[in-house]
Amino acid sequence: DAIPGFSQVAPMTWEYIPSLPLDPLSGKLPLDAPSLIILFSWTGAHGRHIAKYTQIYQTLFPTTRILVITTSSRDFWCRPSARKQALLKPAVERVQEYEDHSSILIHAFSEGGSNKAVEFAEEYSHVTGTRLPCTALALDSTPGHPHYRRLLTAFQKALPPNPFLKATGVVLCGVILGLVYFTYGVFKGFENNLIARTRRRVNDATSWDQRAPRCYLYSRADDLIAWQDVQEHMLAAAQSGVPVMDVCFEKSAHCKHAAEDPARYWNAVVLTWRRALGRKL
Repeated sequence: DAIPGFSQVAPMTWEYIPSLPLDPLSGKLPLDAPSLIILFSWTGAHGRHIAKYTQIYQTLFPTTRILVITTSSRDFWCRPSARKQALLKPAVERVQEYEDHSSILIHAFSEGGSNKAVEFAEEYSHVTGTRLPCTALALDSTPGHPHYRRLLTAFQKALPPNPFLKATGVVLCGVILGLVYFTYGVFKGFENNLIARTRRRVNDATSWDQRAPRCYLYSRADDLIAWQDVQEHMLAAAQSGVPVMDVCFEKSAHCKHAAEDPARYWNAVVLTWRRALGRKL
């Protein structure tokens, strides 16, 4: 699904190159702008919905390149980490081609986006031998814990609107999720499921600079990700020394917090970036 104004440069990877990549007065990248923004979208996100966020970034930072890395349900649930990272290698190599990617603002949405972000960070380390230079991190509606009913709701939202197909799909998804829970609970260990592993990896100091500021954007009304789960992760990050910003909305649905209060949402992202600049100066 194409993103307006972007070109596909690798599998699941879309790129925006600004028409004015440098400040017209100085001839250099503005000191207060990221050298690169990477947006990891929620699972199955449509290009027109992703564009609502990229358009804001184009306004905030008009000289900054933007990469959007998407994910599908098949990619998120069915592919092992090794395969995901192999598919991300072209995107990592694309970043390596940029003249400057020393300061990166990362924005990840939902479990699909945070999982893709940790896979990308690990593949970046494998390819380059260095840690991903993430200067600031915005986490929207993530990370959560794997709750059966919430996961079933997520599957249900992705099903076609046809009543018969939806009813059949809900039953099938319920059985599959039940088998997955049984398998991890009895054989693999519940702590080794996809969502639990992603949750741990977001706080892994070998992949993420623990000094990079973060903002957690989440809602008490989210029916897919429990707000308590996000707060728990945020507190664990803070106890590890990560500078965090708590941005809890009251009424917004999953990944729709920017629609409830755009000013509060984007002010938090910009302030997180400015905190990162203050640390680097």
